[in-house]
Amino acid sequence: MTRPDAPLRRDSIAARFDAAEAYDAAAHIQRRCVTALMDRIREEMAEHAPVSILEFGCGTGFLTAQLAGHFPQANLLASDLAPGMIARTRQNLSGANIHFHVMDAEHPDVSGPFDLIASSLCLQWFSNRAEGLHRLCNLLAPRGRLMVTTLLQDSLDEWKQACLAEGAPCGVPDYPSVSTMQAEWPSSGIGSWDVLTLRDPVGSAREFLRGLRQIGASLPRQDSTPASIAALRRVMQYFDRTSSDVTYQIGIGTFVKSGEGVRP
Repeated sequence: MTRPDAPLRRDSIAARFDAAEAYDAAAHIQRRCVTALMDRIREEMAEHAPVSILEFGCGTGFLTAQLAGHFPQANLLASDLAPGMIARTRQNLSGANIHFHVMDAEHPDVSGPFDLIASSLCLQWFSNRAEGLHRLCNLLAPRGRLMVTTLLQDSLDEWKQACLAEGAPCGVPDYPSVSTMQAEWPSSGIGSWDVLTLRDPVGSAREFLRGLRQIGASLPRQDSTPASIAALRRVMQYFDRTSSDVTYQIGIGTFVKSGEGVRP
């Protein structure tokens, strides 16, 4: 069941991403995730190029550009919760086969079927992943694929360990394990997850936190209590003593919908 405060959180997420003017310059991990996901999409769709594609959480268009370039004959619908992100993607990309739509992907308001639904680093913002995945996979054509990346439980572990060491509240979300994600696939097909571990060098805790703000990802988990200024200062000092990079554990998910279709 979706949390009753989910609409307010969705508004906060959209507002933070709308305000992320420095997103492109700071989105190092996002670019690397898009590269990994696009490699997987090329492999999966090599024999049967998609005719219709839905992208959710398009951001400023990193994945959008690659999808449009690799599948120029497909009709591509790029969507995002944040109108400002859609506006920036529209400025960056143009083409007869690209259309744009402001949409909450957890509650999609578009009609399928789509041969491919793709997204990079958006699923972790869902209030109820299982229900959201079910709705999205319902939009797939028979044998269509949903392919995504998302954050898993060991992401940002260096910051979490610094908070634990200093006894300070930690606003990092409780990202799920692979086994949890595997159990959330719909019963209408077969899904799997692979894990990719990325490390992002950071010069300091201040640089790390500034980067989160620049990409709109500083919204804390829903039950978090803000740390005091003194506690935050201790955590930052601990982080600076012990860490020179931040770990991101990335799940690369592929779901194939059951049914008869043109794909084997």
